[in-house]
Amino acid sequence: MPPDEGQYLKRYMSGEWLHPRSAMTHVDLHSISAVETRLLRSAVLRPFQSPEELVYFGDDAPDTLHIGAFHNGELVGIATVCRDPLPGGVDPDVWRLRGMATIAQVRGRGYGRALLERCIEHVANRGGKLLWCNGRKSAAGFYRALGFEVSGGEFEVTGTGPHYQLRREITSSAT
Repeated sequence: MPPDEGQYLKRYMSGEWLHPRSAMTHVDLHSISAVETRLLRSAVLRPFQSPEELVYFGDDAPDTLHIGAFHNGELVGIATVCRDPLPGGVDPDVWRLRGMATIAQVRGRGYGRALLERCIEHVANRGGKLLWCNGRKSAAGFYRALGFEVSGGEFEVTGTGPHYQLRREITSSAT
């Protein structure tokens, strides 16, 4: 069961529990439920929406992966991948990355990379051929470093700013 929303936002987002200079030595990843992703989805990605509003397409599909990154047992990052063709497409081998987020205190320490690599592995193991996402402009460099390419021009997502559609071809040796 996810933590109380008020406690979560106060404790986790303040980073009081995380030593400010601690180096990332090991990323602890675990499958989590869709419900468990929603507090971070709200706190990091869409603070203007409540966790209950952040139910995404594919959240409950049987082959969807919700993955959490943990530091000392505390959830510090999330990502979700599900089958979702490109807009206007129908290809069942296309997957979408959604709700990728890490709290500010752990950025640059490998948590995001580990989450994304696990998602890529999940897609590859299920025969996926393409992984795509709508990523914030500020995160485009992160995605490019992991093999994604920008497709099309910049666009605005209301409330969250400029984005790009990013795509990565998936092979059997994807990561």
